Amino acid sequence: KRRYLQGFALNPEIEFILDTICDEAIVYDEKNFWAYLSPIQHEAIDEEKFEKIQKRYKEIYNLFGFNQDVLAWHLFRKFLVEGILAFEIIFDKKGKDIIGFKELDAASLVPSVEKQPDGTFVDIWVQYPENPQMTRKLYDSQIIYISYGKGNNTPARISYVERLIRSFNLLRIMEHTRVIWNVMNSSYRLTMSVPIGTKSPQKAKQTLGELMSIYKEDIRLNTDSGELTIDGRPKIQFFKNYLMPSSPNGTPDIQPLSGSGDATAFSDVKALQYFANKLRIDSKIPATRFGRDDNDSSGIITFSAEGLDQEEIRFGKFINRLRSIYQEILIKPLWVQFCLDFHELKDDYLIKGEFGLDYVKENMFQKAKEIEIITARKDQILKIKELKNSKGEAYFSLDFLINRYLGMSSQDLLYNKKIKEEKIKEKEKEKENKEGEEENKETFKL
Repeated sequence: KRRYLQGFALNPEIEFILDTICDEAIVYDEKNFWAYLSPIQHEAIDEEKFEKIQKRYKEIYNLFGFNQDVLAWHLFRKFLVEGILAFEIIFDKKGKDIIGFKELDAASLVPSVEKQPDGTFVDIWVQYPENPQMTRKLYDSQIIYISYGKGNNTPARISYVERLIRSFNLLRIMEHTRVIWNVMNSSYRLTMSVPIGTKSPQKAKQTLGELMSIYKEDIRLNTDSGELTIDGRPKIQFFKNYLMPSSPNGTPDIQPLSGSGDATAFSDVKALQYFANKLRIDSKIPATRFGRDDNDSSGIITFSAEGLDQEEIRFGKFINRLRSIYQEILIKPLWVQFCLDFHELKDDYLIKGEFGLDYVKENMFQKAKEIEIITARKDQILKIKELKNSKGEAYFSLDFLINRYLGMSSQDLLYNKKIKEEKIKEKEKEKENKEGEEENKETFKL
């Protein structure tokens, strides 16, 4: 089935859908990052620990090779097609640091549990369990495994593209019937009545059969390339002859035969449009992403949150679900490395719940919405800042309110802090230069 899905994804319509989703989910910034580590709000994680975690995150990001090309984009596309991705985490000889990753055949892995000497059970993965010569047992901390379809007994699709198979195949059938209809009805037909004379019926049939084999055509349409061949040649004959027996004393008669099809059948695209819409709906992509007709105003984009279309909202939620699954490709090894660096915190799963990624986003609707949300949050923060205690002092710290409620990422806050510090240094330098100039002037006067 995986091979079928890989071949199915090569169809141009499916490629367009996959590229649209991948371009929406994986967006690179000028530093070739598609995601940054989210801030960790936990009392056990001070600034020094968080800086080390960020350093480890960048190391893991580079070990995957995400900083060199668009590998993350291609892996995300593979995830949509095949539904499963698996990697082995490679450690150094001491088992203290992650030094690399190796992609595995996800279909070769089977989850299991193993009893330890102390009586506890741990999760393991068995690779190639049916082949004793290749069988390997790996701990769960050694495997990154992400799957599109979750659940044990609940029926689920194994990948995203699986949901597109039915609507795409029906659309393709309707397209092919239109092509075949047009080819069959564009030929000029002739009927030929041939007297059979005094020949026996058997001999007459044999003679007519030989004549018919001369004009018989084998029309085939290649559904993959779209090529049409007649008798194995890419050439269409624009007339056809039909031979029919007549009475012994008759004379040959040749006359044109009109086509039997409806002349408007090929120009009627309502059926095609219906199945094209079915494919679009199954893809979960908004209609505006597929282009629009000249007379259709539904594709007009409004650069504000008020113009946010319901389809765009649902599409954004769908992308967030995919990102939530895909982020495990970095979060899992980061958590494993965190447990190795801070062994005393490995059992604190409240910290583990704080690990997440801030994806780089480019959706114009999302950015417009974020600006309006940040503006509204800013207004509320300024109102809360005005609250005072019984002594008339400000009750809340402005820094606390910004860090807690403004919703800025840790990277944004650090970058803002860095710029402010640079501005302060520039002002101090300008002040020193002015003071030096004043001293020079005073010295010159003396």
